[in-house]
Amino acid sequence: MLLHNSCLRRTVAGAVCALALANGAAAFGAPAAPPPPADLSPAPETPWARIPIAPGIPVTTRPFPPRAGRDRCISVDGLAGAQLFGDRAIELSMKNGRRYRLFLARECPALSFYQGFYYRRGKAGQLCAGRDAIGARSGGECPIASIIAVRPVGQKSRPKSRRR
Repeated sequence: MLLHNSCLRRTVAGAVCALALANGAAAFGAPAAPPPPADLSPAPETPWARIPIAPGIPVTTRPFPPRAGRDRCISVDGLAGAQLFGDRAIELSMKNGRRYRLFLARECPALSFYQGFYYRRGKAGQLCAGRDAIGARSGGECPIASIIAVRPVGQKSRPKSRRR
């Protein structure tokens, strides 16, 4: 076995060369391709899908989830990303630019620890308040109490129609 001079140095590179040669791989071949990007879709045989989350800003959480949005559903096919807001709220970004905030029925501290969550893909392809739960990576589940559409900053709410 022929060793290259750079592999003889006692460095991390030397250890990598030794491992590469021990495995029968060419130590100085083409660089390894980077791993493929993470796929957010689940494997065909499992109903669960994983989505990573970014930490959000510290927030003062509501004592109870809002009443509005208790019967709302959103399509899971349009999910683009998520951001955690405390232990009881997750803001979802959709591929079309809309945002929704999911309020959980109880605190779910495992979400902020593991920086990700799972959701069960239902037959209808919907994530619904009052029916579905977010799965923490530690194994626990946190029921979704309500889903509220989030307005972009600076956008005024629609004026309420006056009844006559």
